[in-house]
Amino acid sequence: MGFGESVAVPKELLKSLCKGLAEVEEVLATLEELIDKEGLERIREAEEEYRRGDYVIVENSEEIKRLIE
Repeated sequence: MGFGESVAVPKELLKSLCKGLAEVEEVLATLEELIDKEGLERIREAEEEYRRGDYVIVENSEEIKRLIE
């Protein structure tokens, strides 16, 4: 393609591509964590904490502020 030539790309296609790339990035990050021994240990520890109930689920920053006060 020479200088000054261009191609029109529909916005919906660009949105789809961006969403797809974000999903691929998430999968790659998960795979990296799973092949890393320390990352896998963090996952196992988090699962154990979840089983014990050693966690709190919050919906927004206001709930976090209430918890730490």
